[in-house]
Amino acid sequence: MKIPSWPTWLPYPISWIRAFALNFILVSLFQSHVPFRHSSGVLVALVGAWVTVPFLFAFFHWTIAFVVTFLLAHLPTHSKLDLPRKYLEDRFLGLKRSHWREGLNAFIVTFVAFIVSAFLVSLVPVPGKQVTYEYDLYLLRQATLRLRFDLIPVGMVIISAYLYQYDLWARQRRAAKQAAKTKAQEPAKRRSPNSNLTPVNPIEVELNQLSAESGDARMRPVRRPSPTPKPQPEKPQWYVFRSGQPEGPYTKDQLRDIQKITDRTKVRRGQAEWIRAGEIPELANYLTQK
Repeated sequence: MKIPSWPTWLPYPISWIRAFALNFILVSLFQSHVPFRHSSGVLVALVGAWVTVPFLFAFFHWTIAFVVTFLLAHLPTHSKLDLPRKYLEDRFLGLKRSHWREGLNAFIVTFVAFIVSAFLVSLVPVPGKQVTYEYDLYLLRQATLRLRFDLIPVGMVIISAYLYQYDLWARQRRAAKQAAKTKAQEPAKRRSPNSNLTPVNPIEVELNQLSAESGDARMRPVRRPSPTPKPQPEKPQWYVFRSGQPEGPYTKDQLRDIQKITDRTKVRRGQAEWIRAGEIPELANYLTQK
């Protein structure tokens, strides 16, 4: 069964979560006038909440990364826990970014979302003071003003989600362009048919991190190095002619360490003809000088 792809016009769940968290923090700080007194003006309280948001977002991002790291380190090894472990590992790739980046994003997103939302909400018609006085529309005017005030947080959530989504798209496009640029600059290399090593592409790793962070289940194939085969030990196949009869078989190291062959010692490999060791190039480093 083919998994349907996420709609391109709809932000990912992680973008909505950040938008809701950002809106909740800003509204809570504004309503409590932190770090100002309750007698402070609305503008002062709003600016104070806006300045405080980046530090809280950076701290929350660090806290989430710390909790995920702790869970990955203390999660017991069990087959039933492989799925949540894989989920945490994929999400942790995105949490390894700088925590202050999240704070800076929150600072910019909050400002842009509030300005745009306030502008759009201001388009909602409100009865003027003169009309309200002439037709006794005080309740309607108050209800409309209250509606404007309540629509600002809603608009901020929607706008913030799309701003966070745009940040994800921008980073994905930059990573894809960098991957294409790196691939174009790579010189054509001839690979040995016996080569077992496949290099890891760091750009593909970054794209997988962005996909994991955005909640996309589709992962790009990452080439990983295959394990290097261990060198096989040399088989003893050398014989030495001593006292009129062959002795062996030996390895080349044994010819040097046990038999202490010289360039005049007669040797042979397997059932080949006897020949002096000094006439065999591959035994040049195993001869004992006498």
